[in-house]
Amino acid sequence: MFEFGRFCRDLQAMQEILPKAENPLPRRNKSMPVFDFMKDAKAADTGRKLTEIPVASIHRSPYQPRVTFDEESIAELAQSIRQVGLIQPLVVRKAPEGGYELVAGERRLRAVKSLGMEKVTCIVEQSVQDESSAMMALIENLQREDLHYLEEAQCYSTLLSTYNLTQEELAQRLGKSQSSIANKLRLLRLPEEVKTAMADAHLTERHARALLKLRDEKTQLELVDKVAKKSLSVKETEKLVDKTLNKLFDEKSDGARPRPRILRIVKDYRLFMNTINAAVNTLREAGMTVAVEQQDREDGVDIRISVTR
Repeated sequence: MFEFGRFCRDLQAMQEILPKAENPLPRRNKSMPVFDFMKDAKAADTGRKLTEIPVASIHRSPYQPRVTFDEESIAELAQSIRQVGLIQPLVVRKAPEGGYELVAGERRLRAVKSLGMEKVTCIVEQSVQDESSAMMALIENLQREDLHYLEEAQCYSTLLSTYNLTQEELAQRLGKSQSSIANKLRLLRLPEEVKTAMADAHLTERHARALLKLRDEKTQLELVDKVAKKSLSVKETEKLVDKTLNKLFDEKSDGARPRPRILRIVKDYRLFMNTINAAVNTLREAGMTVAVEQQDREDGVDIRISVTR
């Protein structure tokens, strides 16, 4: 069972351990291979050493973003290692308390342990700082076996707050769009119980986004259960959410006395701006990403509103 609460607590503990970055991470050119970017992300690269290391002396990295692993895929990887050997070495660094800390290769380490191997081939990074280790662990998982979207979102949030990055800066470093980062982060607004229920039901990220429109946790949980039991598609889920919202609105409006419509003549456009701003805030509260651009002119004002689906 996916324990999102435990994952968040682990990341919070990790955040307390990590030092605040004094120097910004390097920007990743889109044409730059990810591995080259990982090398550039080090505070200092004093060389790499390939060596055999006792498996028992390798400790799991506190910066590992993944908390759930597919045991079947680990078993398949172990079988491959048994037949052809470990093709790609683990990446480790020396731990201050002794032994080695894993930087990259969590799945490979688990597979090696399942085989009962005593030693494993590793690349010993001589000077990987905490900041680089956390970023490298995330990058390795993003580029290999997909993180769960909720784990990924929490990792983005931790990196943003720990290193004082903007969403745009983080997007550049990971070679992603700012909107994809923003869409992931929006999912963290969902209550913890709803996140856990979605993960257990194996709902997709787009299912989760649809549920953001609902504000009530009980209603969200009811819909998660209904979507899972009926195996609803994303479009069917969106229709169900809209139907639920309309029903809630009708129940709220039921019994309310209709107010007479009063037309007013207003010459100050700023009053209309207040109405526009209120509408924008409503959209944002509903979980949508809204950008507003305003440009004043001598005879009026130009307003552009962009809403991300």
